[in-house]
Amino acid sequence: MAAPKVSTDPLGDLWNHTMSPERTHLQCFYPSKITMSGIWLGDSPLDFSLPLLLFQILVITSTTRAAALLLAPLRLPRYIAEILAGFLLGPSVLGRLPHFSDIVFPARSIFILDSMSLLGLLYYVFTIGVEIEMHTVLRAGLESFCFAASSALPPFLVGVGAGYVALGTDNAPKTQAQLLNSLSFPIFLGATFSSTAFSVLARNIAELKLAGTDVGQLSISASLTNDIFAWAGLTAATALAHVRYGPLLCASTLVSGVLLFAASYLIVRPLLLKLARRAAAGEVITEFQECSVLVGVLVAALVADAGGTHAIFGAFVFGLAVPNGPVGVALVEKVEDFVVGMMLPLFFAMSGLRTDTAKVTNGNVAVLMVLAALAAAILKVVSAVGVAGAIGMPLHDGMSIGLLLNTKGVIELIILNIGRNKKIMNDQSFTVLVFMSALITALVSPLLAMVVKPARRLVFYKRRTIAWSQPDAELRVLACVHVPRDVPAILTLLDITSPSNRSPVAVQALHLIEFAGRSSALLLINASAPTSSFSSPDTSGRSQVETQYKHIAHAFMAYEEQATGVSARTLAAVSPYVSMHDDITAAAENQNSALIVLPFHKHRLVDGGMVVSHPAIQPLNANVQRFSPCTVGILVDRGLGGVAGGARYRVAALFFGGRDDREVVALATRMVQNPGIDLTVLRFAQKGGSFTGSEFDALKERKADDACLREFRERANRSVSGGEVTVEYRERGVFDAGEMVAGIREVEAAGKELMVVGKTPGLSALTAGMAEWCECPELGPVGDLLASKDFQTTASVLVVQSYARPSVGAVSSLELGLGGDAMPAAARPPRPSALFIAS
Repeated sequence: MAAPKVSTDPLGDLWNHTMSPERTHLQCFYPSKITMSGIWLGDSPLDFSLPLLLFQILVITSTTRAAALLLAPLRLPRYIAEILAGFLLGPSVLGRLPHFSDIVFPARSIFILDSMSLLGLLYYVFTIGVEIEMHTVLRAGLESFCFAASSALPPFLVGVGAGYVALGTDNAPKTQAQLLNSLSFPIFLGATFSSTAFSVLARNIAELKLAGTDVGQLSISASLTNDIFAWAGLTAATALAHVRYGPLLCASTLVSGVLLFAASYLIVRPLLLKLARRAAAGEVITEFQECSVLVGVLVAALVADAGGTHAIFGAFVFGLAVPNGPVGVALVEKVEDFVVGMMLPLFFAMSGLRTDTAKVTNGNVAVLMVLAALAAAILKVVSAVGVAGAIGMPLHDGMSIGLLLNTKGVIELIILNIGRNKKIMNDQSFTVLVFMSALITALVSPLLAMVVKPARRLVFYKRRTIAWSQPDAELRVLACVHVPRDVPAILTLLDITSPSNRSPVAVQALHLIEFAGRSSALLLINASAPTSSFSSPDTSGRSQVETQYKHIAHAFMAYEEQATGVSARTLAAVSPYVSMHDDITAAAENQNSALIVLPFHKHRLVDGGMVVSHPAIQPLNANVQRFSPCTVGILVDRGLGGVAGGARYRVAALFFGGRDDREVVALATRMVQNPGIDLTVLRFAQKGGSFTGSEFDALKERKADDACLREFRERANRSVSGGEVTVEYRERGVFDAGEMVAGIREVEAAGKELMVVGKTPGLSALTAGMAEWCECPELGPVGDLLASKDFQTTASVLVVQSYARPSVGAVSSLELGLGGDAMPAAARPPRPSALFIAS
């Protein structure tokens, strides 16, 4: 064996290596300089690895947050702000400042920063995989697959064609390895053009209020399919990058990817499904089990990288194997906030450091890439319009779907970075394609605002109140539900209204889901409705939100099957609480609802106390009352859902006069048709006083009140004469609020289970002083009194607000920053104890 050749001129060898076309970048550093001894000893923090890494993370996250804050008025996706932050920190902007890159991003630190960014990217891609359920993709209808194919195949072909044209125009000398490696460039380009960012798309759909529409449903289903297609294209392109080593190695890379996918679904998923079933049965997921799954992400990434595909592919496939149920939700909540907020900006910063406008030297190839990206985006829209016309959808909806499927995000940037790191594309192509990705995504948002979200249409329909000239006409109710525990009380309330074939009730249940940025909340929109209320499907693999939606839908379907004269359907509204009232009012208009039922923002505990369910529900209810197109009822549930079916319902309706109280009597008029009703209507009259305002208005209101009560008594007399129901009508004169409370207590003492009251009583002089200590202004003075803990009642309360045109310029206390209270809690005087002393 020959002895190795000893160099006699090390400097000459170093020079020859530096000038060689196959040179590598050499960096010399001290391996012991990780942590510093302190600035008091003259150490500079930027000379040591750990302080420098911490400084870089602070710079990157601060720049990302600042960019997001500046772009917030434009309502652009966060992806744009992250791309912009990376571009600002890169060599194209701040990198041009003298010594900026050498100080903030020295070459010796890039390896550590890049490794940290990839670690964060692994877990981010893992969360994307968790949120995508393969059965959701597979059960998508033919229409969804048509839109997915039309938005993926034409752009893919454009990318492949542009890639081969670009290779033909590149006359630079290449080695055989570089020539073989560039053959996978067209595949990478096609996968880039055909991809759709599901997470960014989900946020756009939620913000545009399209989650419950056909456009939103088809876009979500198609984007899920496109994501799978993009990952498959990425795997194929990565395998083709190894063709220079021979076809056997290329095939081995593909086989290793397939085996990893098979192992994840045949070994990992059954184990996690078993864990999910135990968690659904009430077993607590231990820290060891959660950590085992998170460590499994690293194992899958290592196996994928060793197999020649990519570590990111392994993390994504492992995420697909995790069921999006209790286990998946717990894992996503553990890692998502830290990964998205702290780690993912590092990946965008690294992409920005690789984006250099100075590398754009071949104008022909750059223009070709720009035109190809624009052509692919336009083709997505044109193809979607063609599919819409073929299946009979409005062309406007097809254009909307095409624009939505042009949404770009992290997946495209991942493909570009892998292509650059594997020398499949050069720096020029990488820079141009990153810019085009950001540009197309930025253009999609304003186009969506003009095309997808048209001006709010005015829906004209006559019946917007419970009171109606035809008392037996169908009553349309929109029942809003936050969680399944809201359902029993609403179903009992519907049963009290006495639906029948002669006087039917059409109820639409609207599941209100808070969209807090996680795309998994939108997956249930594509779930098929249950076919039978008595089926018991396995919910261990579903997300918590989808499971709740199924339970709510089953409950209303069961009520429809058991009750007479009831038609029910269930929909979902996915939106932030701050704008959720738009979804509710739009659903009421679309259904031509006469009544919206809202759950109170507090729910009952086992010991009888009330606790806040979510602080955002109270301002939501107030906004619905302000903008509602029909009558609104807020239900304070104190166990109304626990009333056994077929039992007598003991109800009291309080009447003070005015428009809201006339709706209370109209609802009581429907109740008298219920054979199991025990109803008391108590009318209050103020002694020595009258209505405020002019004499004409007072007379007009009193006539309307008398006519409403006259119709109620006539209907009640007919029902009572038939011996079917127990109805009592009383009138009571009172001087002050204390006597009023005493009269309410007399009725409540009879064991009433539901108290129905109007929000704004007609006897305003009687309740004027009560507004000073009103805790919940959306309930009105009397409703707030009945819902307070001071009143000490077990009866549920329904507060009714009649439909009225919203007054222009009206400002509620909620909008003044006082929360749900009319005044701050510290400044609100306590309720006078005299109110609660029975006379």
